Amino acid sequence: MTDPAADSRAHKASTALGGLAALACVACCALPVLITAGVVGAGAGAVVGWLPAIAVVLAVLAAGTWWLGQRRRSPCSCSAKSAGEGACGCKGSDDPLKITGAGRR
Repeated sequence: MTDPAADSRAHKASTALGGLAALACVACCALPVLITAGVVGAGAGAVVGWLPAIAVVLAVLAAGTWWLGQRRRSPCSCSAKSAGEGACGCKGSDDPLKITGAGRR
């Protein structure tokens, strides 16, 4: 089984969605200027009205995937070096488990 903390798909997805949201924001501001200057055709004006909504949706999706990626982190508090090969714990797998009588009361 793979370690969820080592899986960076959620990080890559939130970064990509955040980049697309930033691109939509830039296009939202730049397209009216480019249409007025005659660089792009007037047909691009149909897209300009939708760009703020698209930018907001992409930003919300980026924040949501980032948040879900943070929630799925491994509960292991040890570094990967001390945890060993895919194991979670500061002790090696050769060490016996120590059970004490001090539990919740």
